Amino acid sequence: MSLTTMAPAAENLSEPPARRRPPWTSVVETLLIAAGLARLVWGQQVAVVADGQDRLHSLSLLLGEGRLNNSEYSIVGPLFSAPLWLLGRVVATPEAGIRYFNLVVFAAGLIVLGLLLRGLVPGALIRRFMLITVAASMLAPDVGHYGSETFTMMGVMVGIVVVVRGRRRGWGWAAAVLGAVNTPATVVGLGLVSLAETWRHRRLRLLVPVAAAAALVLLEILARKGGYAGDRGAKDVMPFSGRPGFSYPVFFGVLAILFAFGRGLVWYLPAMFLPTRRALADLGPTGIDLARIQRLWLLFVGGLVLVYAPWWAWYAGMSWGPRFFLAGILPAALALALRLGHRQAGLGANLITLAVLVLSVWIGLNSLFWHELWPSACFGTPQSVEALCWHSPEYSSLWYPLVSWQFTHLTGGQWISVAYSAIVLGWLGTPLVRRIADQFTAAWRERVTPHLTRAAWRW
Repeated sequence: MSLTTMAPAAENLSEPPARRRPPWTSVVETLLIAAGLARLVWGQQVAVVADGQDRLHSLSLLLGEGRLNNSEYSIVGPLFSAPLWLLGRVVATPEAGIRYFNLVVFAAGLIVLGLLLRGLVPGALIRRFMLITVAASMLAPDVGHYGSETFTMMGVMVGIVVVVRGRRRGWGWAAAVLGAVNTPATVVGLGLVSLAETWRHRRLRLLVPVAAAAALVLLEILARKGGYAGDRGAKDVMPFSGRPGFSYPVFFGVLAILFAFGRGLVWYLPAMFLPTRRALADLGPTGIDLARIQRLWLLFVGGLVLVYAPWWAWYAGMSWGPRFFLAGILPAALALALRLGHRQAGLGANLITLAVLVLSVWIGLNSLFWHELWPSACFGTPQSVEALCWHSPEYSSLWYPLVSWQFTHLTGGQWISVAYSAIVLGWLGTPLVRRIADQFTAAWRERVTPHLTRAAWRW
């Protein structure tokens, strides 16, 4: 099934003739999505690093020696990568196959989302959503490594769509449970989703998924004697550093997770904070409750904020951006896709949407090029202070490449990536810029022109 064939049945769903787009636009958008997926493979170094090494070791012990170790990281996601481990061992080494696992998971999850929404919402919206996800989000470093967040994101978020769609809800809950168990802290987010659905349907059995997820997490901890007991960071100049476990003040944790320049969701997932109520109303009737999907997605991410706020490592260590909250790229992409298609939005709303689009494209490019750029002021010397990278704008992953003039040393392949990002920005932003220009012109004629006539002026 190609991406081009995902959405023709819903291409003009709920759209009046004035809004219908030429058929060739779907081909262009599909090609841009495919190019974005290819860029994630060849536009960055794909490797097993950091926590991924521990997960690979756990899987290798299980498949090679038939035993579990006592790792603090779940084996659930790595189990699904076993075919790639075996294929890699046949071709070269297990790592050769494993390093592409998150790319495969993400691409498969994105295709499944397209198929689930096909025929239920306009195809143009589906493609905008996909294109923003692959080209204008903080996705790149996480799919290029062997971390847990990609599997968790796709398991839970795709599972939520299946539940809302109403067919085979059990499969949706099962996917969400597996995704949450793979990153145990996310069970809290799944719990909020389960509670919301329980309240909506007045069915206590909808609490079973979160109970099952919690039981599986506990079972794995007992079987592997893992967990994070006694885990703590180093003591530095920050007042609450060096404490173990969930000892960080929740108030400051929430503020940091939302607003810290180096990790804040406001800066790395800006589209997630865009209101979409009017955009959904402008879209008209659809075959699936997009508003409910968006609420449940945001509720899951909100649960992650609550559970990670008191964690001493709320900033997710030496990683690019707030990787604990990778799942937020999907509600962010949906919100931005809706806003880009909202033709009834006012001038102020359109200007905000344009600013968020430009920032999102920069985020996608930055995360692809410089996710391993570590300033010496934060790391590497006795005088380094990690908190500079978490809190200050100059050392933020988003802006330090500008401070250090990294963009002056791009390779030929990176310039191709820049050109691709420019094309995506132009493709998504041109209709919005035209609407903004029309609104500026209308406002000028209505409010300024009358004051410029000779009759309006006297000595």
